Amino acid sequence: MSRAKQVTEHYFQVHGLQVQAPEGLNDALKDAIKQLKTSLYGPSRTELTPTEVAMLERAGVDVDEHPEKDDPMLEYAKEFAAIVATSLSPAEVAKRLNITPVRVRQLIREHALFAIRIDGRWHVPVFQFDGDALVPNISRVNARVATLNAVSVMRWYTTEDPELEDSNGRILTPLEWLKTGHHAETLIAITPES
Repeated sequence: MSRAKQVTEHYFQVHGLQVQAPEGLNDALKDAIKQLKTSLYGPSRTELTPTEVAMLERAGVDVDEHPEKDDPMLEYAKEFAAIVATSLSPAEVAKRLNITPVRVRQLIREHALFAIRIDGRWHVPVFQFDGDALVPNISRVNARVATLNAVSVMRWYTTEDPELEDSNGRILTPLEWLKTGHHAETLIAITPES
């Protein structure tokens, strides 16, 4: 394996993504791009009248495009692709949790498991698992975030929140909060609005 491929795979592993990169992400990235709403980016200056451009420039607004800046849609697509590429099928979840695939689909319907449906197939993101078990009390929190998109849910679960301070003064992510045995009610109170 080349050094570049090792570095890439290590990057994904450090971020909790168990996928062979970049090959394993290619199909997922294509699926992610298909799921995005079409957004057309045009030069702002050409979409405005000269009077509007002059008024905005006087107000200090930069109306020119800056292609060197990150495209937020591309960042979203990459994150979504990584989530999908590392997700489990209902059969894989059933095997991991030692339950039936029917029970897994029931948990998805009840929003106890956060899942993404693409082309009629369910994808269950792996961040909900701690080894061969669900993260404690995550089902209760999943019910509150069920209507949000996968990237927003993943970002929320993995971002430190100042409201989640442990007894040692350490700020935790919602996932860390649950994994360390804290109450789900605290998270339910601060879940993002859908």
